[in-house]
Amino acid sequence: MRSEKEKLRSANVTIEECQDKIRCLTQQRDYARTHQKIVEIPVEKPVLYKKCEACDRTAYQNAKARYETQKEQLAGQYKAKTVMFQTTLFLLAWYSLTTTLFQAVQSDVFLSDCKSFFHDAASFIQTFIGWTIDAGQSVAQISTKIPNEIIAGIIYWLLLILVVGICVAGTGILAILIEIKVIELYKKNCWDVITLLMILTSAAVIIYFGEVIKKALSINLLFFWLILQGIYLTIRRYISQDTD
Repeated sequence: MRSEKEKLRSANVTIEECQDKIRCLTQQRDYARTHQKIVEIPVEKPVLYKKCEACDRTAYQNAKARYETQKEQLAGQYKAKTVMFQTTLFLLAWYSLTTTLFQAVQSDVFLSDCKSFFHDAASFIQTFIGWTIDAGQSVAQISTKIPNEIIAGIIYWLLLILVVGICVAGTGILAILIEIKVIELYKKNCWDVITLLMILTSAAVIIYFGEVIKKALSINLLFFWLILQGIYLTIRRYISQDTD
């Protein structure tokens, strides 16, 4: 019985020691959980066709070579078709333009309206220059108040040249600005094949059916063609603004 009691006592001591160790380890575990740190460890990502430095990349090189070859072939075919399309378009435009011009030469009504249009334009320019000279002479009359005839003559011509030059230069600059603005609008809104077709079609219609148009509308055919271009430009600009 004495030996059994000693064994029981030693077993209890051992149990207490184990419980103390378990308690200590539990405290260490809880401390580690509450005071743990996040450490980032770099991981290498696998790269396609680069499994290792000594691997064979023949399949990749062959696939890349086939891709480059097909790409060059497709680029060449696209370029050839583009050149063919542009050449065909140019030939069609040239054919349409030449046939339209030949028909215009043979059309007495259209030629008469063209001559009338340019004659009216020249008459307007002459009238405008006459108005400008009259305005310059009116302004130059200020020099008559100067008693010295030489100085008065110099001032007269200086004022005349100044007024006429300002009017002519201002009108020329305004016409150039309007032309630049129209060209910008054409390039921005309707610089395409549709515009070319519209120009040729409207010109052909006016030339071929000039007599019918003159009977229906008492208007100069060339001026009427310019009006159509202005209407077309306005419509295309309106459509482009709605699209934007």
